[in-house]
Amino acid sequence: MVITIDGLSVNGKSTLAGMIARKLNFKNFNTGAVYRCIALQIVNNELDINNIDEVINKIGNMQVNFRGDQILLNDEDVTKKIKVEEISLLSNRWGAIPEIKAFVRIFQKSFIKSNDTVMEGRDIAARIAPDAEIKFYLYSDFETRVQRAWNKDKSIDIEEIRKNLHTIDDIDINGGNFIKPKDAIEINTTNLSIDEVYNVMMEKISKIV
Repeated sequence: MVITIDGLSVNGKSTLAGMIARKLNFKNFNTGAVYRCIALQIVNNELDINNIDEVINKIGNMQVNFRGDQILLNDEDVTKKIKVEEISLLSNRWGAIPEIKAFVRIFQKSFIKSNDTVMEGRDIAARIAPDAEIKFYLYSDFETRVQRAWNKDKSIDIEEIRKNLHTIDDIDINGGNFIKPKDAIEINTTNLSIDEVYNVMMEKISKIV
């Protein structure tokens, strides 16, 4: 069984995917984390993003695994490293490159063939798992998302967060990373806590499973 969670960034997709996967004893596939791991690999190895053949060759053997809330890149816990602002921005920019998109999609499709999975991202229900048994689309207003991002790291000026989130949204929407699914259960998370959204989603899941 596959459960998809789509939506733009800072809507709680990753957190909720992890919570639901633990509850159902499913595998959790964090798509955003995979793109961030790719960005981290490119930065750490000082690869030239303009030489895309070399980049794909170098990242082709990387191993990304999920262990609870931890993200493992080649068996190293990079959970904190991939969440820094620079990696987040680069992952969105480089994630729009067709060759990198294709690389990740092959990984995603292979994963769901072998596992009961909760998979989150920007285009999962539309491109990766159109036949998923349960599909969710999470959304909230822009300023709510800004505040959430700032609450995670108040060392960053909120205006910088607002600017970066505008940039990320523009890359996602205009670059084709994001597709709003047509047949998903839509949940407006603007005025809901993570636990409240989780309860709504589990209620929907329990009626279908």
